[in-house]
Amino acid sequence: MTMHNIRFDFVCQRSVPLYEHLCNQYLQRKQCSITIGIEHQHDTGAMCYFIEAYAQQAQLEALADDIAADFLLSVWLIKTEIKRIECKTGQTKPFVVQQHQGLPLYFCQHCQPQLGDNQHPHFADINLICEHCKGHYKLSHEQKSLTKFDLLAMANHLLQDKTLALPMLGITLGLTPNKSHTQYRRPRILVCNPNSLNSQFCVSNNQVLALSSIEKPLLRVRPASDHPNLNAPLYEIQFAHNRLLVILAEMLRQKGVHWVYVNQDGIDKAKMAPPLYLASITQGWLPLTTETDGSMPLATNLTCLHDENSYKTATHKFLVKCSQRELAWHVKSLPAAPSSSTMASQTTKQSDTSSDISLSLCALSAGLLRHDIDEHHGKPQFVKQAAVLYFSQTHPCQIVTVDDKSEAALFFELPHFSQNGYALCHQLSDSPQKNVLDKFKQLYPSEYNQLLDLSFSNTDGSLNQLMAICAVIIGAGQKHYHQDCNPACVESLADRFISLAMSYQGNNAPRIDFPLTKGMAYRSLNWCKTIGSMMSFKLAGDSNLAKLAFAFHDSFADYLSHWIEHVDQNSGIKQLVIAGSDFANPVLAERIQLRVGKNYPLRVNPLLDLDGVNIAIGGLYLKQRRG
Repeated sequence: MTMHNIRFDFVCQRSVPLYEHLCNQYLQRKQCSITIGIEHQHDTGAMCYFIEAYAQQAQLEALADDIAADFLLSVWLIKTEIKRIECKTGQTKPFVVQQHQGLPLYFCQHCQPQLGDNQHPHFADINLICEHCKGHYKLSHEQKSLTKFDLLAMANHLLQDKTLALPMLGITLGLTPNKSHTQYRRPRILVCNPNSLNSQFCVSNNQVLALSSIEKPLLRVRPASDHPNLNAPLYEIQFAHNRLLVILAEMLRQKGVHWVYVNQDGIDKAKMAPPLYLASITQGWLPLTTETDGSMPLATNLTCLHDENSYKTATHKFLVKCSQRELAWHVKSLPAAPSSSTMASQTTKQSDTSSDISLSLCALSAGLLRHDIDEHHGKPQFVKQAAVLYFSQTHPCQIVTVDDKSEAALFFELPHFSQNGYALCHQLSDSPQKNVLDKFKQLYPSEYNQLLDLSFSNTDGSLNQLMAICAVIIGAGQKHYHQDCNPACVESLADRFISLAMSYQGNNAPRIDFPLTKGMAYRSLNWCKTIGSMMSFKLAGDSNLAKLAFAFHDSFADYLSHWIEHVDQNSGIKQLVIAGSDFANPVLAERIQLRVGKNYPLRVNPLLDLDGVNIAIGGLYLKQRRG
């Protein structure tokens, strides 16, 4: 009998504890002479879990079938590969698997078809023992006591009363949107019937795979066009992520319910892990903000200057500490939003520019951190010839550059509108856009009046503000979202504008002007010209709102590309980092990837997030810190 050496590779963006756990389980199989290992790919930062086996063809085929069934899809999985090898390089010693919230799983491919299928005799047995995923150990005391009749009563209560409180999970389910809020909130949805997903929401194959992954993330999507019941512009959707919700979702699906709303007010973090909000960046996924503790290897390409650093937002505090081997972070949820004056990181304050660039520099450093166990530098290494596009909903949107001497400079900052719509229109009437504004006021009085009614706050993101203004101009503000809140709020209008841009099917769109201001210490946007440009297309009779919203995104990305080329000619850019919560906007991320990424490979740190832990960690690499 011919024997073969075969290797199974699982290349992942970051560590997947389940895969380590499974490698250890397969190590116990003696008939195939199995070895396991982890390889780090220094150029991409990815890690490859591998299983090697030496056996006959039939044994290897059976092993391959088992591995395919057991290695459930992770959202961090980049690719898989099976290849023949000459000799094995792995080990027979099990991995040390860190205690992790994802282990054991709540359910797996062995138990979910039993407890979650109404045709199976074990349906709704929340305590079903599964030796594969050990999901029965993940149940709280309250969940263990639930019988099939209890769960059926819960489902019927939801159908009858339209809401169901689940204090054991820290959430409330509802058949209608929560109308207790005075402020706009993007609705969160639990999908009960995955088979009808494509008729309810516009989702890609990659998004369906991500939703189905073991991490069960939340993804930002738009509803199907002209949906009779889904009236919000954008939704955060996810599949059931624990046994209780799997069973309830199946019971509701039987009753014809395709989805339910999830209200997470007062969520108890001790009872349920915080949801994982993902954004699609550079053909992969990245958390918007990491809300759980974690660590990464100490970077070898940049010199860490501080032992610890903290960064605080309105909702979280991030504390990071540096040791000889790793950077570890602790995330604490804050009970109430503090005043805007405290929403700053305890990092550096720059004195050589008229605007603070410390957060952008944090994002830049964090985005460039890489680890190479073979790399050792004799002298300090700092960021050089790099730039960052840091577009955040809670901080200034900036382009910051670092030259070959590691000197930082602010190239561009998006203006922030702190005034109201009246002041906005007054400034427009005092600008060269006066004639366009007067014609717009005459032909579109309803849109003009809504523009006057706009109010801005310090908590609105700069880009969201600009999109909200443009949404009103093109007429998107007239389509109200049926929720008892202010339909003209900035976030609601920005979501409508993004949703319209997502719905555009073409590739060509009008060119919106994004000219730079001159004569300042740094450049900003001549927003009067941008708004005048949007008004001009509206006045020209362009009634395709989706095309105009897409044109805004595409033109902005194109201008960004030209600005980066300008910076490159002056100071040289070898690395370009993108960061910030605004990149959760899928159209912005896609157009910047297409327009800017064609000339400058965009960098993110695959081990971190877009706006949270990355800022705290970046502060460890700044030469000065705020006292």
